[in-house]
Amino acid sequence: MDTARTFEVMQPRLLKYRAHYKWYLGGMYLGAAVVAGYCAYLFYMVGTDVVFKDYQMELAFTAFYFVASILGYAFWLRKKLTRSVQVHMSGINIHHGTHTDNILYSDIEVIAPVARSMFYLKMKNGVKHYFNSSLERIDYVWEGLYHARPDLFGSVDFEGYRVKLVQYDHHQKRKEWFFKHKFVDIFQWIMIPALFVFLTYKIQSQYIHINQLGLYVFRLSMYSFLAMIVCTFFYSFVLKKVLFDKKIKANMEGSGDKVRDMDYESVIVQRSKMLQTMTACFMLALLVRMDMNLFSVTRLKEDVAMTNLNKGKTVLIDNRYNCYSCKYSIQDGDWVVFGRGQIGQVMAKSGETVAQIKQDNSGRMIASTDMMEVPEGHIALRIGSKGQDVLFVNATELVGRIQK
Repeated sequence: MDTARTFEVMQPRLLKYRAHYKWYLGGMYLGAAVVAGYCAYLFYMVGTDVVFKDYQMELAFTAFYFVASILGYAFWLRKKLTRSVQVHMSGINIHHGTHTDNILYSDIEVIAPVARSMFYLKMKNGVKHYFNSSLERIDYVWEGLYHARPDLFGSVDFEGYRVKLVQYDHHQKRKEWFFKHKFVDIFQWIMIPALFVFLTYKIQSQYIHINQLGLYVFRLSMYSFLAMIVCTFFYSFVLKKVLFDKKIKANMEGSGDKVRDMDYESVIVQRSKMLQTMTACFMLALLVRMDMNLFSVTRLKEDVAMTNLNKGKTVLIDNRYNCYSCKYSIQDGDWVVFGRGQIGQVMAKSGETVAQIKQDNSGRMIASTDMMEVPEGHIALRIGSKGQDVLFVNATELVGRIQK
């Protein structure tokens, strides 16, 4: 007896966006937590009134970060996390969660590459749909379009662009190997930054005064992570162009095979991470050798007396010059930054005597009776828009010398 058999229709592969978009979302959450924690710390330590008065730039940056993050998620990242694509015989389905857009091949008017791994479809009603290698196996979409509508590829190099799409697809997939080699990655992203911060502090603390230790460590950490990220993406780009792209192109032109050689790529990527570490260490050593982490910029909140430094101007600060009897010692007459971006001119150090010159009602200079000795651990600074006041400042509050 014949038995009836039923067959299920196999659905085309569901093409999703890359997993590293979830990393972007996690990084956004982490950044929000850090910024919110810093703001909470400020409110707790100095009070609400002081924060709103003296920390306006920090509050503006915080507001900008949260607004940019919300808009970026709403108009860009959310679509990547919820969108997927299926290529059918009759058209392309774009899934947006519970909603699906159906693109029929017969409704397509133009197919055109934009740049590198991005191309668009222009429909007869004028609507454009863009695709790029942030979608996994983007070459499936390109091949489906060619098989259904070869008449639209008259001026387009189908095979050449197909090779390029496969190359970028593999490149994007390798980004998911960011932390594939556990021991090397732990050494590269945890041990190297920690050693850099520790050794730099041990070296620089011998010849300068470390002001605001928390900010100093934070800057060094950001420099180290920035160096690692730059080296990682640089070597990733070099390997793509020099090795992997050429290999996949040769395979596709020869046998038509576009499958990745996972063992080969894993060995190459692991060895490149060793070169990344060496290059990053060289960059960080150069940074310490040139004291590049000891410079900063600030915007003046008021005019500086008897100089061309006016309110609103951005100036370079050499943070090495923030103490007496150091390798980089401040001198009388130097213009320095102290506290929360305040400016003053050095007049005297601990134990020395200063006198404030006054004017009478007619504008004549008169001898001052205000003879004062600078307390221990302090310096005397001339402040004010006209340099008319003298202020004793704790030496630990000095930030650095203005480079005019």
